[in-house]
Amino acid sequence: MLYDLAQLIRKSRCAVAPTRRGLLKSAAFVALAAGSTSHPLSRVAIAGTSFSAEQKETLLRMARDIYPHETLLDDRPYQAVIDALLSEAEADSKVEALVTSGLAELQSHANATYKCAYLDVKDADEREALLRTIQMTDFFQKVRGALLMGIYNNKSLWSRFGYDGSSWEKGGYIDRGFDKIDWF
Repeated sequence: MLYDLAQLIRKSRCAVAPTRRGLLKSAAFVALAAGSTSHPLSRVAIAGTSFSAEQKETLLRMARDIYPHETLLDDRPYQAVIDALLSEAEADSKVEALVTSGLAELQSHANATYKCAYLDVKDADEREALLRTIQMTDFFQKVRGALLMGIYNNKSLWSRFGYDGSSWEKGGYIDRGFDKIDWF
């Protein structure tokens, strides 16, 4: 639904070739996770005092764009990962500098490309294209790695994705495999 809405809004913006699915495929089956329904980003309170509200919301939007599970996860699992990252940044000046400069670079690309902040880019494909411009940076890899472990390695979320967990101690998944996963 959000993607369809974004397509309608997109009419005033330039088209960008990369697809959202391409970004997802790079790590989709590393592990599986889930949550409940989506909540607006504006209602999220994220820990961290040295970062502005806009920076915190940008990190959350970025997290949802890196691993988009709009129908499976609400903001809480993403928020937990961002909270941990911000706590780490508060404790370590190098991580704080990495996050601050990475967010500034992302905003710079958004301003140069769309003449607005990353949060104001409505189309998911356009935000993905902006993320691709920074995907090889240490900042992006730090956020992506934190999300990968914080979401897909979170056992409390596995059932939402249709993943039953490890199978080796049960003799494997016979005749079930991943056939019941319908979200990918």
